[in-house]
Amino acid sequence: MNLNSQHSAQRLGYLGLLPFLILAVAGLLDIYGARATELFIQYSAVILGFLGGVHWGMAMRTGEAESRRLGWGVVPALVGFIALLLSYWLSVLAVLTILTLMHLFWLNYEKRHLSQLIWYLELRSRLTFTVVALHIILIIISI
Repeated sequence: MNLNSQHSAQRLGYLGLLPFLILAVAGLLDIYGARATELFIQYSAVILGFLGGVHWGMAMRTGEAESRRLGWGVVPALVGFIALLLSYWLSVLAVLTILTLMHLFWLNYEKRHLSQLIWYLELRSRLTFTVVALHIILIIISI
């Protein structure tokens, strides 16, 4: 990937943090608190699905569309969807914890399978650190 594409990916990645930041601040300041937290959870699940889709795209592009890699690419979307379903029965605290752990798990997975894409892993590490920190803030205020 050329440098311009990397910079575009970085800008878009950071832009993708805005909903997390806005909704976390709204939850923290109790501006539509419960609704802001609900939207935060939904956005977190959507982003997990997107992260899995990245692996599908990479597998298709490189011709390595092996069923195992494609299968793992579906896991984040499934976990996000299950978290949304569980939000009807579990507390906000439990759902935020599940999503937090999944974001960390997926970053670890990517570090093991995408070691050649250093720029991407650096970006993902920064984005995941921010997302997890915001999840933890909402977990703390949900206690």
